[in-house]
Amino acid sequence: MIGLIRSDIRRYANGNSNLAVTAIKAAYTHPAIIGVIWYRIGHALWLKRKNPLFFVMFVINRFLYPIVRIYSGLELPAKTQIGPGFFVNHFGPTVITGSLVAGRNLTIEQGVTIGKGPTGVPRIGNDVYIGTGAKVINGITIGDHASVGAGAVVVNDVPAYCVVVGIPARPVKVHEESQATVDKDNL
Repeated sequence: MIGLIRSDIRRYANGNSNLAVTAIKAAYTHPAIIGVIWYRIGHALWLKRKNPLFFVMFVINRFLYPIVRIYSGLELPAKTQIGPGFFVNHFGPTVITGSLVAGRNLTIEQGVTIGKGPTGVPRIGNDVYIGTGAKVINGITIGDHASVGAGAVVVNDVPAYCVVVGIPARPVKVHEESQATVDKDNL
């Protein structure tokens, strides 16, 4: 848990190598970091909830969760699985489903909704960027290094290294370094 929190705080560092100073500054300038840290603690407790001591701590964590959610603008259930380096750039409202599985270095802007739809829950790869107000819904996959534009509504799979925009989201660009790895027939 501590390692995950450190990797998350490093994403807010802005060149500062002191994690304590970064955490304090980020808590003031990026209140969403409080929600991210609270999520990490809650997730660790949720994983150990069968132990009575951890279960009591988990209940306390969930009891205080509404206060953290209001301050941070981030609704993020404890059972969500997000890799290291999670970065929420601005105050919400940001809503993420509890069944989400996401890789490392996920960057989310404000007003994003990642939710369950009729076909399931999204899966998000590594190093993904999701822009302001985007909606990611259904049992889709967003590939590694993909970017979702502001206001996009993603209801279909997004290939790795692809940029999607619009309602519904459509590919507009495949990053040049990945031209050979993306099957253009699927775009």
